[in-house]
Amino acid sequence: MIKLLRSFPETFRNNEAFLILCVQVFVLHIGQSLIVPILPLYAQSFSVSVTLVGFLLTMQALPRVFANIPAGQLADRYGAHRMLAIAAATVTFSAIAGALSPNYVIFLLTRIVQGVGTAISQTAGLTYAANVSRPESRGRSISLFQGSFLLGNSIGPLIGGTVAQYYGYRAPFWVYAALSILVGVWMLFRLPDPRIAGQASARHKPRINIWVAMRGMLGQTGVLWACIIGLVVAYTRSGSRDLALVLLGKNIGLTESQIGLALSIIFIMNVIVLYSAGTLADRYGSKAVIVPSLLLTGVGLWLLAIAPQYTFFLLAASVYGLAAGISSPVPAAYVVEVVDEASQGQALGLFRTFNDIGLVFGPALMGWIGDRAGMSTGVFVNAGIVILVAAIFFFFAPSKVEKATMASAESHI
Repeated sequence: MIKLLRSFPETFRNNEAFLILCVQVFVLHIGQSLIVPILPLYAQSFSVSVTLVGFLLTMQALPRVFANIPAGQLADRYGAHRMLAIAAATVTFSAIAGALSPNYVIFLLTRIVQGVGTAISQTAGLTYAANVSRPESRGRSISLFQGSFLLGNSIGPLIGGTVAQYYGYRAPFWVYAALSILVGVWMLFRLPDPRIAGQASARHKPRINIWVAMRGMLGQTGVLWACIIGLVVAYTRSGSRDLALVLLGKNIGLTESQIGLALSIIFIMNVIVLYSAGTLADRYGSKAVIVPSLLLTGVGLWLLAIAPQYTFFLLAASVYGLAAGISSPVPAAYVVEVVDEASQGQALGLFRTFNDIGLVFGPALMGWIGDRAGMSTGVFVNAGIVILVAAIFFFFAPSKVEKATMASAESHI
């Protein structure tokens, strides 16, 4: 944490645009994470099954699978700053509609709209961070960027859980809408165009078919492995953290504010280790960071599944948060290393697509297992998947990848 805080002044003094990006991401993610501890509970207020609660989270992620690559392409062409403003407007609308939802179907539709908005926000934000960072410190820059929104995420759940406990499940959505409006207006007038001079020609690049571009990028070993890891991490986050953790907490008698505190602890642990993870990746390579972080994630999930009471539950959340913080920034930095600067948005859009495929399957599978065998069983299964992927990645993924350009990738199509 000390290293993370000490890195802020130098980084932000040399890059004002990066400072503005991190501040707006911090505020916006306070809003986004406000609804995390109450989303499954709010959905259950419409008298639906756990499977349908999981389906709600799945449908929130599904449109992101199709929105990420177009968002990245538009960020390359028109500027990530404009896409971030559009994202804020989209999630503002979804938050207001969510607060006013009269039934499960309408609420489901609002989550789909939010999925589009968050896809644009996350892809454009990563693209912006990549555009304004230096290659030799890109892992640390992306760590700082992710640390900013995770810091917002660490504050949001505790506030959201407390607001919901005293004012009802709809109240956090109104707070979310207010924060989104403020951030969107500020970004529109204050955030500069992040594209470097060498990327000016990107505005006039010929349009490439999305599926052709995907096939070309997946032909690069580094991009493919980063996408696989991103899928597994996102599957774990959506199935075990966003759904199972909330319901497991309810099963052992925790209040909404106690569940919110557990989620906040996860995000706080993410922030504490993020910068160190980026530094280690810059120094020793991404593989040396990814493998142990996935193994530790499996341990954290196992502890969550067996937690008998509140203190143990918080301990398990801390272990999982530590592991997730180590693994979060590294795959994205790995993607940026292996594509040319004019195509970073498109490549990160593909990476985010695989992330969101994990978000689609995570809640649905977790809800299905939960209805049949209990939430603890679902988390045990998730832990096994993470450990298995870590082992496969250790034995088969290359330790280092060579820098490639999209031009060379497209030549193989």
